[in-house]
Amino acid sequence: MSALRTPIRTGARPASRGQHRRPSSLSATSLDAIARFVRILARGGATPQDIVRAVRIACGRIPARWAVRALAATRGIDDASHVLTVWFTELAYLDGAGRPRPLPVEGASKSLAALVRSVDRRLDAREVLAYLLHSGAVRRHGRRYVPRGRALLLRGAKGPEYFHTLRVLVNMLGTLEHNLLPKRAVPGWFEYFAENPRFPARAREELEERVNRLGKEVLSRLDAYMRRREVTRRPGEPTLRVGVGMHLWEGNRKPLGESRVGLRPARKSGQKTRRRRI
Repeated sequence: MSALRTPIRTGARPASRGQHRRPSSLSATSLDAIARFVRILARGGATPQDIVRAVRIACGRIPARWAVRALAATRGIDDASHVLTVWFTELAYLDGAGRPRPLPVEGASKSLAALVRSVDRRLDAREVLAYLLHSGAVRRHGRRYVPRGRALLLRGAKGPEYFHTLRVLVNMLGTLEHNLLPKRAVPGWFEYFAENPRFPARAREELEERVNRLGKEVLSRLDAYMRRREVTRRPGEPTLRVGVGMHLWEGNRKPLGESRVGLRPARKSGQKTRRRRI
């Protein structure tokens, strides 16, 4: 499904000849996320002026070091997780017990190079391997490599997790925005959730374990189904990227990081700080 895009009008004058604009730090995915989020806010009654004012305040709380670190961070590889899916499902990459076979890096067949080529010939096998090792999804087994699990966990990877989060955000906003369109115009996409307003805090950890177990089971089965449909598609049949996600949330919480040093707006010179006496 192609993205719903709206031309962005800033009201700024075009740059004159010989005047060079600073290249934008916003990727196409970032611009898509901003446009979708703004449109959803506007449908909820927010005016463009109030949205701009709120964004300026939020941006004033962002430490400059975040952007600097992102420039040096490891970039995401979108189809790295699909490499694991193929590794866990294709007979050529499974042993007699149905477990993923340890693979060498190079080789015409039954190798990481062959596996990565089967997913996307444009990918570099060694770059994908370094990415999977960096995220802890693959471990070394002698001179070969074997996956630790079917899921690619990026939390704590310091780089890939940020780019992954941006992709998830855009996809989630896309579903929400699609379902705001009139019923008569388009069929709805799957978007259901279960929520409880008075859930006991003492059972929060138990809920986490239950969601973790059931969610992985459901998503693993859906992943296997999508892979079967992929390999049985007709020659030349049109394809599109699809995905299913699940997440757990908590309400009535202060946004993370607001009280941390560096996230508050800088104090103006000469402004006094009041100290509360205890």
